[in-house]
Parts: sequence; structure tokens; C-alpha cells
Amino acid sequence: MRIATSLLLFIFFVAGAVTAQEEPEPAMDSTTPSAVSYASIEEARAATAVPWYNFWDDPKPIVVKFYTDWCTWCKTIDTVVLVDSAVIDFFNNEMALVIINAGVDTALTKQYHVSGFPTLVMIEADGNEVDRLVGYLPPEPFLKTFRDYGNGIGTLDDLLNRATTETDRELYSEIAEKYKYRGGSDDAKVWYQKVVDEGDPLDSLSGESRLSLADMFRRAKDWEAAIDAYKAVSEDFGDSPIGANAEIWTAIVYRQSGDTTRAVAGFEAFIENHPDRENVEYCRKQIKKLTEPPEEKKDIEG
Repeated sequence: MRIATSLLLFIFFVAGAVTAQEEPEPAMDSTTPSAVSYASIEEARAATAVPWYNFWDDPKPIVVKFYTDWCTWCKTIDTVVLVDSAVIDFFNNEMALVIINAGVDTALTKQYHVSGFPTLVMIEADGNEVDRLVGYLPPEPFLKTFRDYGNGIGTLDDLLNRATTETDRELYSEIAEKYKYRGGSDDAKVWYQKVVDEGDPLDSLSGESRLSLADMFRRAKDWEAAIDAYKAVSEDFGDSPIGANAEIWTAIVYRQSGDTTRAVAGFEAFIENHPDRENVEYCRKQIKKLTEPPEEKKDIEG
């Protein structure tokens, strides 16, 4: 099921996750079996390479899980998904699993343009990407996603092929998001803009695409372009969820760019304009951080 981009963007930034689901209860303890994993792609290749006499078989595809120590949903994959018996069987027989700490192996993280966590990249034995999953999925859809990828279903190549004969803005949006999370910002912008140009510029799908375009300016630290884009969405979509998210993101960009005064004003305006929205408490916390920075610790002379 496709997650609304406007919601996805806010949760990704604020909570360090990329899904809006309630977090499942961990299922792992010290004795719980888990999927076999490898510490590097090279180790996985060596362990799963098909012997020369089985030349008619292909080596197993590899799924590389990128995580960080602070990512809650990364831990949930470990304690809910990778301990599932069907998932264990999958990684024992169909694909190999590599687990990479993105804060340690920064070169590999950069090579695969990983910017959100958790990200699981499925690659062929030669290292070429098949596709990826960004965020958390429960065991059953998790397995379906990677089995589909293994059969060429739902991959970027598959979607691009469909787009040659189908006129479908939802499809264009999926393609844009695929490019975005692969680091293909220029291609992503083209497809997001296609969503807007070929439909009602004020419908929800256009609004989500425009939020994504603004987010790409933000990620590139083009603060002025990001602010202009968010403000335009806020004006066009008003008090709707899309308009409200654009408004709070405007304040966030001001904060990221170092403009504390406008950031505080933006968060205050959001509270005033949207007093019943769940993000109000987040805004209050940001205002406090910006207006009451922690005092510098002074050395105590003994």
C-alpha cells in the first residue's frame, strides 16, 4: 500500500523512520533464532557462490540492510522480521542477507545512495541494484516485496516499462520515489513534475508530488528554493493536511538554514493556525530549543 508522501516526509524527518505504523512488539530474546547474515557483500558472495559444477544455477541475490544505531525501525526489523520463521527460511534458501552499519561503512552507504533508514537494497551478484525497500514492512509483505523484485515485479525497470504504455499518475509518482531514494534527483524531479503537469495541480497527488519536489530542494540545501516551494504548497492547499505539512516544513527549513527568528515565527504560526494537529507539540519543543539553548558548561576550578 502506498504511503502518503506528505505523512511519510514528516515522520521520516522527525522520528527517523519511514512508516506511519505503530511499532510492533519485539519478538527477540537471547535464544531467539534469526536469519543468517553476513558482515560484507564479499563475505556473502563467498558463502553463497554456486560451485563450478552447478554452472546452470545463478548465485543467490543479496539483500543489504543498512541501519544506524539510533534508528528505531532498524531494530524492529531485527526483532520482528528477521526472527520470523518464513523470513529465516527465505534468507537460508533464496537470498543472502548482509547487514551494514551505515555509520561505520560510509563508503558502501554512499555507493548505494542510502539516505534514510532502514534501507534494504537488493543487488545481483555483480553488485548492480535490482531495487530497494525503504522503511519497515511486517514479515509477509516484506517477503512478497523481495520475491516480487526477484521476479522483476515492482522494480524501477518494471515501472518504467509500464510507463511506456500506461498513463497513470500514481505510477509516475512511484517511479519518482524510486529515483529519489536511489539518489537520482534529476530523474525524480522529472517524474514528480509529470504527476503535477498531467493532472489537477490542486489534487492530493499533485500536492504530495510538490511536497516531494520541495523536499528535494531541502535535501540539496537549496534553502531559498525549498522555502518558496513549501510556501506555494501551503498557500494552494490551505488548512488541508498537505498545506499544514508544507507550513511546518517551511519552519523546519528556516531552522536548518540557521534563520532562528523566522523558524520560531514559523513554528508559532503553525500552532496558531493548526491548534488541533498532532504536530503542535513538536513545534513547541522546537521553539523551546531555539529560544532556550542549553547553557554552556563552565569549568569548575578546584
